Amino acid sequence: MGSTEATYFRLVRNQAHAGYSVVILREHVTDLDRLDALQLNAFWHDVQRAGKAVGAAFTPRKIDYLVMGHRAPHLHCHVFPQHRDDDPLRNVDIAEGPVYLSASELGGSVAALRETWRDFA
Repeated sequence: MGSTEATYFRLVRNQAHAGYSVVILREHVTDLDRLDALQLNAFWHDVQRAGKAVGAAFTPRKIDYLVMGHRAPHLHCHVFPQHRDDDPLRNVDIAEGPVYLSASELGGSVAALRETWRDFA
């Protein structure tokens, strides 16, 4: 969907929260503390850019950013939109759903994010 020299930006298949995406570091690194200052800056810059793209395309009320990786030990950040109908007191659950979009709906979401990703270059 989008990429930079440092990361890949991808829409997650489970769209229980419209716009749920992930930013994946290109280099195989397991934790933030393994990055030098330039790599760290590039990673967080791309996470911010992804958040702006998701915000512009899906207009959530809030975006949560989750860096975990205990299942997939490769540095990545979940860009997890919270929408107006979501309960703000409920814990974040990236496995909620699943909601799989039709091919045309998925294509529309990808196209919207691709466009807004370019807007924030």
